[in-house]
Amino acid sequence: MNERKLQKLDAAVAYLLGQDAFSTTIKQLNTDLAASTETFLWSTIDLNTIPCELPSEIKSGWIFHLRQDVPSGCHYHPNSIQHMIVVSGQGTSIVGNERKTMPSYASANTLADKWYVIDKNVPHEFIPAKANMTVISFHTCNADELEEIVCETGGKRLYEGTNA
Repeated sequence: MNERKLQKLDAAVAYLLGQDAFSTTIKQLNTDLAASTETFLWSTIDLNTIPCELPSEIKSGWIFHLRQDVPSGCHYHPNSIQHMIVVSGQGTSIVGNERKTMPSYASANTLADKWYVIDKNVPHEFIPAKANMTVISFHTCNADELEEIVCETGGKRLYEGTNA
């Protein structure tokens, strides 16, 4: 993804991080995750509430809250390119065959180093360390179309919509 598109996404994240509704959502996800056995929980972002221009291919936004010290599970999205950044916590990513430490939004790293742009059908997994990790993720499909395929089993899941 080119630098200009990453700048647009980064501006959207800066806006979201400054909103009370975002903080409230994170608190609720943290409470819900503590009471759940799931490895991660999520909430969708209404893109119409973001006053920044987003890249035209972005169709949905998400907040994922991942449980500390528990891998998210290897999966891929056959119908979406994922654009993701860590906004709190830390961890390790495995994208394709590359394993690396995940820099956070607040780090001094370049946008290209902070943002993950994961193409369709590329297996990926995230392993939060020491604390729960929160990421913001933008996808190139609508929220009710985002499909996840589990690498080990081939099991399918929709995150939102009537078939979720």
